[in-house]
Amino acid sequence: MDALNMPLEMIAVCSPDGELSPARFRLETESGERVTVRIRQIRRREEIRLMGMESIRFDCLALLGGQLRRFELRYGVRAHRWTLWQFLDRDVPASR
Repeated sequence: MDALNMPLEMIAVCSPDGELSPARFRLETESGERVTVRIRQIRRREEIRLMGMESIRFDCLALLGGQLRRFELRYGVRAHRWTLWQFLDRDVPASR
């Protein structure tokens, strides 16, 4: 799948032990509309290093456009930036 690498405005939660978790984000659609998305589930988190850059990868579920979607968010540790990296599924059944 191609990377979107779309910058996001993010609200995240930091646990007492320092673990960072995304809670909701805002993105701008192609039509210029700003949409707020609440994360329903974090399925997996993984610390990665690509070309010397540390990131945290999150496999998440959220409602987007009335559909439950699975997607990957990335947090750049040094840059302190969040991105919507890619969609992992077209649609995910609501029962998940």
